[in-house]
Amino acid sequence: MKSPALPPTAHQPRKYAGPTATEVLALRQQFMNPGIFLYYKTPLMIVEGSMQYVWDDSGRRYLDGIGGIVTVSVGHCHPHVVAAANRQNEIYQHSTTLYLHPNVAQYAEKLASKMPGDLKACYFVNSGSEANDLALLMARSYTQNYDVISLRNAYHGGNASTMGLTAHSNWKYNVPHSFGVHHALAPYPYRGLFGYDDADAGKKYADDVKQLIDYATPGKVAADALDRFGDEGGDFV
Repeated sequence: MKSPALPPTAHQPRKYAGPTATEVLALRQQFMNPGIFLYYKTPLMIVEGSMQYVWDDSGRRYLDGIGGIVTVSVGHCHPHVVAAANRQNEIYQHSTTLYLHPNVAQYAEKLASKMPGDLKACYFVNSGSEANDLALLMARSYTQNYDVISLRNAYHGGNASTMGLTAHSNWKYNVPHSFGVHHALAPYPYRGLFGYDDADAGKKYADDVKQLIDYATPGKVAADALDRFGDEGGDFV
């Protein structure tokens, strides 16, 4: 069966003239941490992107269906984003929050306007792991409770505290973690313990959470860590 062809695009990639994929792989294996992994037996080396497409070092085009873990939501090298970044880089590249700068304050105002209710204060951090670490600290500080309910198979990050929330052996290491964290059954309609056709599935999953609270905690919890996106975008309630 012939593979479907990608639709035409006006973008013409530059001819790649850098180190080969083999050379880059050798450099990565020698100088980068061994904890990161690659897809495919022969990993792709992506060297250019434009909107929904990326190109490898040979000039072959791919439709990007991943986008870098939810971090490229407007396409690669979107002209509006590139133009805005170039304009700012020509004026001022970085400002610490120790000084005033209009952009960060205006951005916080615009972001807060999209949030419901009293969610009007923005905390800008570097990653999803750091965001979840801060959310956990805030929940424990505010509620004066320590225990947290997370879901099995959830991923919340790889730092010391979020590794405890994470409930997947691929992302947990043999160091002390998970203090005060209890993992409930994940209510997956298709892959969950209770089948898709089980009319009482919701009640059974809720009962599992109630039993955790009743028998594994002091009866009160700081937060529920809900992983909705399968990445570092877990939500705290």
